[in-house]
Amino acid sequence: MRDQITKLAVPHPWRAPLVLEMFERYDTGLESDRSLAAWLNAKGARTTKDRQFCADTVRDMLRNAAYCGYVSGQRDTTKTIKGLHGPIVPEELFDRVQERRAYRASTKQPSPPSDEYLLRKLLHCDRCGARMHGHRGSRPPQRLYRCSGRRHGHGCKQPITKAEPLENQLADWLGAFQPDAELRTRVLDRITEQARQENDGPSRKAALADQLRRLQELFVLGDLTKAQYVMRRQAVQDELERLAPPADPQLTEAEKVLADFASFWEREQSPAERHRLLATLFEQVYLDDGQVVAIKPQPAFAAYFQAICENPQTPTGNDRCQERERRGSNPRLPRGSRYGCSEG
Repeated sequence: MRDQITKLAVPHPWRAPLVLEMFERYDTGLESDRSLAAWLNAKGARTTKDRQFCADTVRDMLRNAAYCGYVSGQRDTTKTIKGLHGPIVPEELFDRVQERRAYRASTKQPSPPSDEYLLRKLLHCDRCGARMHGHRGSRPPQRLYRCSGRRHGHGCKQPITKAEPLENQLADWLGAFQPDAELRTRVLDRITEQARQENDGPSRKAALADQLRRLQELFVLGDLTKAQYVMRRQAVQDELERLAPPADPQLTEAEKVLADFASFWEREQSPAERHRLLATLFEQVYLDDGQVVAIKPQPAFAAYFQAICENPQTPTGNDRCQERERRGSNPRLPRGSRYGCSEG
């Protein structure tokens, strides 16, 4: 604002602290133009034209060298003419923000997962529990899975994994089992019972939706960091997905899958159909060091995988059972709720 006596620019009593905090928040690396605009609006701040802030407005402010004591035009970061007014933002902080913006502009973000990622929304990191996201690598282009905990800087050391060998491992593991008629009947009866049960799914979904809204409000108000918000939001979204019915509860298709998974898998060449099939069988799939190490089945198919684990006549069945027992003390899942896969 302009001082009426000296005619020089002086800090506004309550807007200037918001500008400084905006630069400090961006410097943490956890904020974006869009999230800062939402934060300013939640604080009740308005632009000089009495409008709400948007990402473009925040972008122009973060690039305005006038805030660090220079005379410049809008979006001018050159700092060629030192002004007579005092800075709101320290010059070192302003320079760090410009470096971070330049790095973000030159760094290509992972592309969102598409139908070609068969384990999307199913694959989790066995080390930190975070979801594995699909993205395309380069040199040469190939499908990859990357731990979201590692991506958001939470310290996870899970290596980036090629998608095709991982998906083939899971398909080969499933294709090796042929459940007998009695087991198939048990599983199909369980699917029928599940489809008929009336539970509190709708009310629970509404409660989880309210949780998502509250988390967003806490993040906008600054009570949660971006990392905390992302992890808590993912946990709620995972529970929402688990409340959904199996991807295809039709008994005819389920019977075909149980009768001969290998031929069914080969016949369904569409990535979308293959993903739907895996989502029908699994709630979660766990990866570690490039290998599927454990699975959590959909409730309707729990008897199928439990029988695989407990049947000593099943190829490598005892090894899988020992693997499950070894991992049974994992605090993120109740003992026996997921089943291990032997390596390879």
